[in-house]
Amino acid sequence: MKYYRLLSMLPSLPEAPEPPPIKLEAFVPLIEEDFAERDRPLVLAMLGFIDCQNVEALLQDFDVFDERAPLSRAQIEERADLPPYLEEFLETYDSGAAGEGYAFDELWRGYFEYLVQLGENSGNHFLKDWAAFEIGLRDDLVPMRADATGEKADLRLSGVAVDEVSDTQPLLSALHEAPNPMEAERLLDTERLKKIDAFAGVDPFSTDAALAYLAALLILDRWDVGPTVDVAKMLEVFA
Repeated sequence: MKYYRLLSMLPSLPEAPEPPPIKLEAFVPLIEEDFAERDRPLVLAMLGFIDCQNVEALLQDFDVFDERAPLSRAQIEERADLPPYLEEFLETYDSGAAGEGYAFDELWRGYFEYLVQLGENSGNHFLKDWAAFEIGLRDDLVPMRADATGEKADLRLSGVAVDEVSDTQPLLSALHEAPNPMEAERLLDTERLKKIDAFAGVDPFSTDAALAYLAALLILDRWDVGPTVDVAKMLEVFA
């Protein structure tokens, strides 16, 4: 599909983490209104990222809930009308079968597996490529973070088979040299924004381009905070 009207009126997004020129909550109604019926499930799947953040926060008793998510607090708390990956995760979590210390790795694993499968089933290259990159990046981060915490790295690897292969060694080296966790998160999100731009393709009005814009806004949204917000705490919850 071509989305000339939607994409021609949008401001360019920054290439590095900073507050975006358009708010996520302003863009979502635009894309939901403009997208063809067949593409709308892709938008909903992308916004599932916020659902996963909310689930993680609620299960850790953090006083944070993003109302922009597709799922309400009541749906999550009552386990009602959930997408399959969340229903499966919460059943495992509620039963106590989730691995201690690794439960939320299972949450994100299920989410990105779902995105890869949806990308394959729908034939959407951006969704599949973006989810595959994120899976690979998170897997590559596991040994480094496990070494820092004394965990067993093999327990946190996703095990998800994806086609996308990305050399993250330069990024991992830069992360080792980062002076603080905030700068490390900035490096990670900068790399994510670069990949999103690459996966958007050459057609600036395509479905891929519109989804890439949404994906970038989901990243930049973390950096759109007021002066009184504890950014370090926010990243601790949502990293």
